[in-house]
Amino acid sequence: MAAGGNALPKREPPDVTRFRSAAAKRLQAHRARARMGLRCLTVRDRQVRRLISNGYLALEHNGRAAVAIALEAWIADNLT
Repeated sequence: MAAGGNALPKREPPDVTRFRSAAAKRLQAHRARARMGLRCLTVRDRQVRRLISNGYLALEHNGRAAVAIALEAWIADNLT
């Protein structure tokens, strides 16, 4: 019998890599952005059309990054 009254052998915890769920990763990213002071911004189609009509965004824009750059340019021109 082992010391302490426990007859079962002590087993080391298995060396298993733990995978985080997608939800846990999203929450961790959200918290990291919040710590940096970043916030989420939703841009609707009419705002994208307005950026295009004002010349900040090309009609054949290339995704979210182009919209973000155009929005930053508009903010720099109009709010500073």
